[in-house]
Amino acid sequence: MPAADSETVIGWAELAALARRHQVTIGGLVLIVAQLIWKGQFLGHFFFRQDDFQILDLARRSSFSWSYLTSDSSGHLFPGAYAVAWVLARVALYNWAVASAVTLVLIAACSLAALRLLRALFGNRPAILIPLAIYLASPLAFPDYSWWISALESLPLQIAIFMSLTAHVHYVRTGRFRHALAAAAWLAFGLLFFEKALVIPLLLFAVTAGFLVDGRLRSAVGASVVRYWRAWLLQAGLLAGYLTVLAVSLRTSSVRPGAPGSLSEVYTFTWGLVKNTLLPGALGGPWQWFPTTDSTYAYSAPPPALSLAASIVAIAVVAGSILTRRRAWRAWVILAGWVVLADMLPVIIGRLRSPGEAAIFAIETRYVADAMAVLVICLGLAFWPVAGRRQQDGGPAGLPGRRQERFGPAKAITAGLVGAFMVGSLWSVQDYQQVTNAGVARAYIANARNAVDEAPGGTVIVDQLVPSSLMLGIFGRNGDTSRVVGAMASPGAARRARWALRPAGTIDKLMAFGPDGRLYLATVTGTVSEPIASRSGCLAPNRGRLVIPFASAAPNWTQTLRVGYLAGRQVSGDLMTVIYGRSVQQLVIRAGLHSAYFAERGGAASVTVQGPAITGLCVGDAEAGILEPSSTGPAIPAVAATSG
Repeated sequence: MPAADSETVIGWAELAALARRHQVTIGGLVLIVAQLIWKGQFLGHFFFRQDDFQILDLARRSSFSWSYLTSDSSGHLFPGAYAVAWVLARVALYNWAVASAVTLVLIAACSLAALRLLRALFGNRPAILIPLAIYLASPLAFPDYSWWISALESLPLQIAIFMSLTAHVHYVRTGRFRHALAAAAWLAFGLLFFEKALVIPLLLFAVTAGFLVDGRLRSAVGASVVRYWRAWLLQAGLLAGYLTVLAVSLRTSSVRPGAPGSLSEVYTFTWGLVKNTLLPGALGGPWQWFPTTDSTYAYSAPPPALSLAASIVAIAVVAGSILTRRRAWRAWVILAGWVVLADMLPVIIGRLRSPGEAAIFAIETRYVADAMAVLVICLGLAFWPVAGRRQQDGGPAGLPGRRQERFGPAKAITAGLVGAFMVGSLWSVQDYQQVTNAGVARAYIANARNAVDEAPGGTVIVDQLVPSSLMLGIFGRNGDTSRVVGAMASPGAARRARWALRPAGTIDKLMAFGPDGRLYLATVTGTVSEPIASRSGCLAPNRGRLVIPFASAAPNWTQTLRVGYLAGRQVSGDLMTVIYGRSVQQLVIRAGLHSAYFAERGGAASVTVQGPAITGLCVGDAEAGILEPSSTGPAIPAVAATSG
């Protein structure tokens, strides 16, 4: 055999041996890359929504300061999320590709952190790929990814869970305080993005006492406190500092902790969250979704039969683990504690105020998206011994020196459950994509970006709320087009256009944004004046006074009055008095054919125009009602972006 061929054969053999030695790591990396491709495709289906616009607008208008980083956001304190938003608002405002890239980087970091923790806890056994795959494919996380600011809260929290526990495991094993410092640093990282990280020290302590220290639970708890007191003291100091800042932030918050509306609401929320969201999601569900009216988001809506089946399977898994390993019950208590303290309690004391809210919160998957990180940890703790610790549980699982059967009933059941989970997860995610569509919001922003740049000089734009598919009315003036759309205007375009919340004065070609994000001529919808029989199409005041009756009384919800007039040069600059109901306003007349707008409230049967020096004025039509974009006529831009 030639030497070159011999070297090639040896090289491949060494490569194969290396692959066998690192098969778990390679398998984990393959799963991680596959899920990143899958989730990247999923993210391409969505766009910014609701809080995303408010937070990006705040970031754009704020300097990078402590005041900005600790700004209140519906009771949340997440300076880390504000820091990322501040950069994105300046580098790529409303650029979903860049925002999705940030999300994918965080997903990759979470995945690698999960693999690292599973190896640290349970060693390089191939079985750890099962909880890793469950974590990577869980449908509970996908709605979280589709809402950018929600992902920016939850994903760093999950990174902090995995990395802080990994560092703490190394601290317990080696006693080196640098690992305790690393665990505290990752705790601080989690606190920067989500206040749920306050529960991480309890998670670390529970895992330590339950699985990292030998002996009965009571003695293990005491030993954990005594042996690792420096780590607990360090983390307690971090929590104290964070809680101080949080308390200051909540003083000006519109959302503050408080007692829930009723115990029945608490029951509806907690039981519904477990039965209809957490358990189905942990087993590949919910299989069906309930979309919002604008189809930009969806809630968990599992079929009753599958919801019941998920509960039965979950009970069977828990019971099977407890029968196999004596300590398994501790893992499930840890999971339950996380769900109660981190996922349920913040909602109970912060949001359950009005009747009926509990039912919708109970099917909100983003409340338990982070629970999947804790679930996979507890799943491993329930079924496998921690690496490096002597087996204390008895039973057949993991006994040293005992040869395991290659494929027995237990492994067959496990394979079946994992297969069913994967099929259910693929089905659930696909169904979520089918019932949701962010194309309307994406097209609106694309059209509006072009509209503000193409608007001619002197354009006055009605400052109304953006469509609910972008921001709901509960955001108030934060949802005005001047903020959401105006943020995209280039410096030149910003100087050319002017925004008017209540347009007043002589304004020609007043424009408003349509539901597609394009600019249209504004029209007053409500009531119009009676037709004018004059050949000129307008009426001249008689003795300085003219009454223009409406065809029907103006509605009580009237906000704007428009009066069309034609004035000669001789009266330019004179004052015209307009009387609408009890309102009396004046207008400086301009020569030529114009439209005059007046901010009004309430109804009236007519409008009166009068003045001592308006003999050169001819008044045409009048309308009273609300300003809306015209459904006819040209639009800017001329060609609309599609919502497909």
